[in-house]
Formats: sequence, structure tokens, C-alpha cells
Amino acid sequence: MERITEGGRELPIVERADVVVAGGGPGGFAAAVAAAREGARVVLVERYGYAGGLATAGLVNPILGHTAAKSATPIVEGILKELVERMNELGGAASWEASLGRWGVDFEAEAFKYAADMMLDESKVTVRFHTAVAATVGGPVGHQAAPIEAIVTESKSGREALVGSVFVDATGDADLVAFSGAGHTMGRAFDGAVQSMGSFIHFGGMSDATSEQLESAKRRLEERMRAGEVRVYNSTFNNPGPKRSIYFAPNMTRFSGDPTSAEDLSRGERAVRREAWKLLSFLREQPGLEDACILHTSPCIGPRESRQLIGCYTLTGADVREGRRFEDAIARGSWWIDIHCPLGYSFPVHLCTRRCPKGEACSYWAAEHDGDMLDVDELYPPEGGWYDIPYRSLVTETTPNLIVAGRAISADHQGMAGARVMGTCMAIGEAAGVAAAMASRAESDLNAVDVGELRNRLAAAGALV
Repeated sequence: MERITEGGRELPIVERADVVVAGGGPGGFAAAVAAAREGARVVLVERYGYAGGLATAGLVNPILGHTAAKSATPIVEGILKELVERMNELGGAASWEASLGRWGVDFEAEAFKYAADMMLDESKVTVRFHTAVAATVGGPVGHQAAPIEAIVTESKSGREALVGSVFVDATGDADLVAFSGAGHTMGRAFDGAVQSMGSFIHFGGMSDATSEQLESAKRRLEERMRAGEVRVYNSTFNNPGPKRSIYFAPNMTRFSGDPTSAEDLSRGERAVRREAWKLLSFLREQPGLEDACILHTSPCIGPRESRQLIGCYTLTGADVREGRRFEDAIARGSWWIDIHCPLGYSFPVHLCTRRCPKGEACSYWAAEHDGDMLDVDELYPPEGGWYDIPYRSLVTETTPNLIVAGRAISADHQGMAGARVMGTCMAIGEAAGVAAAMASRAESDLNAVDVGELRNRLAAAGALV
């Protein structure tokens, strides 16, 4: 690759904080609020104009992982429960009690944005929206551990620096981990491929269609899917939007690519938009759906997997399936090993489970899973149970003042397939925020945090550990 040399320049330090949180998605939002409530001076950096990440910019709905496996027993509360109650007061989410009886928490993205604003403001978090992380200063050199000194950001204000005592990587893609030189992995061990990306769509203009017309259109769509004429991975275009009946909110598209590559993201955005309009053309051909329209496609394509921290413990698929518990547990997860085909196949492959419909035609399964086949039900934690997220999966010995919140924790391809959902990410983020505040206050290494005291503080704040 050709290169150009950028002239050396001094950057203005625009913030000094106890805790700097990079990324305002479910994990980062929770981390920032939790750290600030512990008394830390917190700065949150977010590339969009609102918090929420894939919950808002991705239109992802519902929030999953809030209850034990196949159960109504809550396993995540704390900041998640508070957020849901705030959204419910705004008329933008089901109540917490009602949500416990559902497979996920239904909510509206606009309610998430405003409720998050209120919680960040009340916690006195300094927020820098429309700001992307471009680089880090400091970090490990070779095999020598070293802290991060600052992050470098890009925005309409130009290139700036934020100095902190502790840094929370809540970028989803482990950007701080990668930029600083801390170790990370990428995708499945076989070939490094990550789960396919996707995009939510909001369809309108179909509220007058009868249930018979919707079901008839769904059957015809499945015929088109089998014929390869429409590349979507499920036929549930008539998935109702949260709380309202005025639009449908399906999750149907799939794109294979690297979420850390601007080129792949650019191709992916166009690809899923193309499929959304092909799907709309099909719908408008169906009786009763002639007035169908696209109200929104998500502002960003949704990655499911990218970089993972190499931490002090790697969460595995076996941990998920067996519902393992750990002495240093700081959060709970219940979602299953839910792997969307990394090659982007949409039909007949639904999910990359241990009984792939393509069988030996898939080189991954042929190479890695001969004689190791499991039914889908065996990919869940035990019914009524959960698996713990250990604190060791959030930290690394190479970078003593860096902690990860959200899906980029130390986990293998199967482990992260369970831990990646938003309810679990919020629980992890809350724990990361409290730990960051504790380390900053004690001026100590994150690896030296008293996990017993961390668990006590989380419990006192309403989190379930």
C-alpha cells in the first residue's frame, strides 16, 4: 500500500478526566453513567449525535438477555432496568414487569436517545457527540506493558486529545485495544471470518392489510427466497414495531464483511439498502400492500462481531452452553450461541448452528466440526440458568488502565455469540464503569481492583451479580 507522511503537530488537550469512555452504545452509556455515579469525572466520546449505538443508530430491537434462559427471571437489572422504566414513562417502551414475560425488551429508539440523555446529564457526564476516536497515545510496546496516556479524536473541531487516568473501550470493535497495541483476536479460529452484518428496516403503509394478506405475502416471499430471487435470511417482514402498530420493524438482511474495514462497511451499507428496496418492490406487488413504503433504514449497518480483547480470561462457547459460574462474576448472560453465517448465506442457512443446512458444503463445518454435531437446543445455557461474565474477561495485563465494555470483551467466536446482545452488554458496561472509577480513585492498576468490593458496589446500585 502506498503511504504519505503526515507532518508532526501538537494537539490541543480539550479534556482531562478520571475516566474516558470511548463509545456511547449500550455498554459505553452504562459505563459512563456508572462511573460518574461513583464520583469519577467522566467524559463520553460518541461518533453519532446520540447515545445507544446499535439500539438507536442500528434500530436494533428488542434488548435481549435480560432474563434467565427460557425464563421470566431477571438476570440484569441496575442501569438497564432504570433505562427501561425511563423509556416506559416516556411511552416508548414496555414496562419492566411486562418485559420480563417477553423474549426481549421492546422499545423505541427515540425514547432510548432521550432517556439516555437525561441519565447522562443527571450523572454529570461530559458528553462529546459527533466525535470519533482516531488514535491512542501510549500503550504497550512489544512485550512491555504500559498504560494509555490519551486518546486522539476527530470531529468538526479538528484533531484533539483527551487525557484520562482510566479508559473504557466501548467502541464495540475494540478500537482502543487495537490502536494502543493491546492484544486482540478477530473472528472464528478457522479463517478469521466474523458473523455477518445486517440492517433493520421500518416499513410503513401496510397497516390496513389484513392478517390473511400479510400471511399470503409471507408465503410468497418464502417461495422467492427458495428460488434465490430475494436475499434475506428470514421472511418476517411483518414483525410489528415496538409499542406501535403503524410500522413493521424486521431484521432480515445479511452481509459478509469486516466491520473494521471502511471499504467493507461502505459495500455493506449499499448492499443491505439494495436488498431492502428489492424487498419493498416485492411487497408492493402483493394484494393489500400496494402502498408499502420504507420509513427508515438504520443509520448504520449493524456489526455482530469484530475484534475481541485478549484478556486475562477468554469466555468460551462451553461456558455459555454449560452455564458456568465464576468467583469474579460481574455480569450475567443468557443468550445462546447465536452465529449468523459469516459467509453471508441467507437461504437455506438461517443461523450457523451445529446442524448447518449446507452440511459438508461449508468448508468451516467440514474442517472443524466433523463428528461434533449438536442440536440448536444444546446451544443454550440450561433452562432457567445463565452464565457469568468474569471480570478477567474485561481486562488485560498489557494495558493496566484499559477496560473493555460490551461485545469486544475477551471471548472466542462462540462465547461472544452469546455475550454480544444488548442486555448483557449493558450489564458488562455498568461493571466496567464502576471498576474504572474504583481504579481511578485508588490510582491503581485495573487488574488490582478488589472484585469482591466491585461486586458489592454493583449490588448496592441494583445490579444482579
